[in-house]
Amino acid sequence: MCYSIGYYREDGDFAILATLNNNDALLGEKLFEKMKNSILYNLQGYYEEELEAIERQDCADYVTIEEE
Repeated sequence: MCYSIGYYREDGDFAILATLNNNDALLGEKLFEKMKNSILYNLQGYYEEELEAIERQDCADYVTIEEE
């Protein structure tokens, strides 16, 4: 399960503030939902726009970090 947290801009685009990924189910479903709700609640304190958490995947599951 994945979530994007953000708000809808005036032009209709969704401005992403955070993405959450639990596709490998490393966190239990209840804990993941609690984490999502906590982040949403805390971010909302800093924004006038109404924030939403929508279930969608906006980032890769894995990335390769190259050493310098």
